[in-house]
Amino acid sequence: GVSNKVRNLSVTEITTSSISLNWTEPVGNSSFYRVQWKNASSTLNTSVFEKTTTISNLTAGVRYDINVTAVAADNQTEGEIPSIEYNGQMDHLL
Repeated sequence: GVSNKVRNLSVTEITTSSISLNWTEPVGNSSFYRVQWKNASSTLNTSVFEKTTTISNLTAGVRYDINVTAVAADNQTEGEIPSIEYNGQMDHLL
């Protein structure tokens, strides 16, 4: 199978309540991207068509695991999913 792993997932901006990400499209086909962020009590996700997104309304000091998955036209996802951890502090990520 072709990997749907997005490449070069990186953080472009962090505030105390948001994180902005961008990435490069995967080698395989992709129709859109599913961005998921979760903490101990909830999981949220959104679908985006651009190769960038900003997640808002985050709580500083709370750890979030964020991942981006490329979704192909047949709604199949494959491959490792790159993820980033956020806890409201820039120096923690870089």
